[in-house]
Amino acid sequence: MDHIVYLDYKSEELNHLIDGTKDIILRGATGRKLPYGRVAIDDTLYFVNNNGEGLIKAKAVVQEVYFSDKLTTDESNAMVDGISHRIKLNNKALVRFRGKRYLSFHI
Repeated sequence: MDHIVYLDYKSEELNHLIDGTKDIILRGATGRKLPYGRVAIDDTLYFVNNNGEGLIKAKAVVQEVYFSDKLTTDESNAMVDGISHRIKLNNKALVRFRGKRYLSFHI
């Protein structure tokens, strides 16, 4: 299956993916909403910056996926903080994911 992934332009996520310093796409929500549970190994991710441009800039194939069970705020914070060096988001973007009940990682 193919998925479009909007990347944080201000955190320069796309540049970090291309240069290899970022290897995890993190998504989070307070409830299980799409694409939670729908991304699988060998799916293709198409990357678009969230700057309104709307152009696909790169693509990748999913090698690993992880979907959390319902998390407490502390569990969610610990999980995000534990991988923050691999997701390469600025502090404002990290705050969006901290405390979410459901997290998914795509590697």
